[in-house]
Amino acid sequence: MPAQSAAEHADALRASLLELTRAIADEEAAQRAKIDAVLPKHRPSAVNLAHYLALRKHDIHRLQLELAAVGLSSLGRCEGHVRDTLLRLLAWLTDGHRGAIAADPSEPLDWAKSESILHANTRTLFGPRPPDRHVYIMVTAPDAAQANARWADALIKAGANLLRINGAHESPREWKAIASTFKSRAAGLDKPVRVIVDLPGPKLRAEIREIEDAVLHLPRRKDRFGRTVATTQVLLVAEYAGGAQIPVPPEWLAQFQPGDTLELMDSGARERALVVRGPAESGIVAECDRSLYVTPGLELVWRRGGELMAEGRVGMLPRQPGELRLAAGDAFLLNGDGRGPDPATPALAFPEPQLLAQVRPGERVILDDGKLVAVAEGARPDGLLCRVQYALKAPTRLRSGKGIAFPDSELSLHQIGPQDEVALDFALEHADGAGVSFVNAPQDVALIGERIRQAGKPGFGMILKLETRGAMRHLAGILFEALKYDPVGLMIARGDLAVELSFERLAEMQEELLWFGEACHLPVVWATQVLDTVAHTGVPTRAEVTDAAMSMRAECVMLNKGPYVAAATRMLADIIRKMEAHQYKKRSLFRQLAVARGPR
Repeated sequence: MPAQSAAEHADALRASLLELTRAIADEEAAQRAKIDAVLPKHRPSAVNLAHYLALRKHDIHRLQLELAAVGLSSLGRCEGHVRDTLLRLLAWLTDGHRGAIAADPSEPLDWAKSESILHANTRTLFGPRPPDRHVYIMVTAPDAAQANARWADALIKAGANLLRINGAHESPREWKAIASTFKSRAAGLDKPVRVIVDLPGPKLRAEIREIEDAVLHLPRRKDRFGRTVATTQVLLVAEYAGGAQIPVPPEWLAQFQPGDTLELMDSGARERALVVRGPAESGIVAECDRSLYVTPGLELVWRRGGELMAEGRVGMLPRQPGELRLAAGDAFLLNGDGRGPDPATPALAFPEPQLLAQVRPGERVILDDGKLVAVAEGARPDGLLCRVQYALKAPTRLRSGKGIAFPDSELSLHQIGPQDEVALDFALEHADGAGVSFVNAPQDVALIGERIRQAGKPGFGMILKLETRGAMRHLAGILFEALKYDPVGLMIARGDLAVELSFERLAEMQEELLWFGEACHLPVVWATQVLDTVAHTGVPTRAEVTDAAMSMRAECVMLNKGPYVAAATRMLADIIRKMEAHQYKKRSLFRQLAVARGPR
């Protein structure tokens, strides 16, 4: 390239960079009120967040390519220190300062300072850094019955640093047992750990109010050839309490002897015989070599050695909510009581019917994590009429209590529900932080943040779960609000985010959340289905391993519960350790490669 052309090219690059420096200054001025409202320790981060917002309001991809072509930084790793990067590039391109690499001493954020702030915020929220890696591992707790000392020891030795307790399940009594077991075992192993309690949040669920008679299905175990490998075991009881139990006349229980048989015609009109095996703690054990379906009132014939002992009936089984079978084109109603005037149009009860007025025609209604996708057609006196557009199967079975989402609607959900109150009170007393579910707007952050601040517990953490379309719409405001508290972090809750935004957009959104987390120097948790097949079966899929390797660009990775979660934790820790030699955030690191040396 001729010397004049090179100079002109440098002038053009410099002009573009000067335009960006003016833009970030303007954005900083525009966001001044929000910047001044954050904690003093977070003020440099709030300023940089404003700078990053300004940068991402411009399409700079051509400029990036041109900078890379002349061997300069392409701005692709400047999230944490935007102004410093622009000033350094201008110094390189300005006559008389060519080759200058020293930062302006007055500049509060360069690469080293931004990294130091991010690492400090990470340690404040998650605890001391693991000795063999910089990425933390968070694991979801199982039910209290499974959270014993053996489980905790295996998990901690495998590399778990944080435990997540889901406040949507069980009660404070079980949560306390889980937390104390995990922390006491960690103390015995001299491992620093922390416990985070997820607040349930305004999880909306569709309830089926039509009640139907219970049907108890008692299956047998078969191999892949359909041969029985284990009999159907049941417990004969006086009163049904749950599970594989059949209530029989109470006076029979004390008289049963091993070898006695109970004959019945099950609800599928098939002859079945149960053989009594003997007493158990809360009933009488019996076996059948076939599967059976049992309903209340079925006739029972009790025999001993072929001799008739007595006749009776199956006792009461609890009635249960029905289920709907919906296919593409089917209509249904959403309303407060789950009842509609037309049997051909089934109705679902919605827990907050006043919100339905905020759903406009044409907006999507997603049920059961995307198994059913409908569109709102309009409000009627008896509820919101919706029509199914997509069904996973034809038809898809919808049970009561499944989640319902309105990804296109602006619903006013800014409140702390009774379950949130219980979980937050527990977390403030027994845990190290709380996960704030379904954050949609800055008000959601302020509600929980102020409660934590009023509790007077310095160091108590708050993790904002970003899983809704509303969160993406109001991301900048949410982040400025988050910087009013300490410690605080972000979670990319990829499951609900995929449902809200579509699976196609999930990859794009998770990248953007990683970038913005780095821009405001807040640690990020990468969550949902990481090594999920390993946690449930012990064997990974190829895609899962790649996903786990990508996850280490966050500061923490979350695993869901499962019978093999300790193995999943060990595998994840190993993947992170290996990948950290190759990758830090978005930056590739070139350690020595054996494949480059060739055969020896």
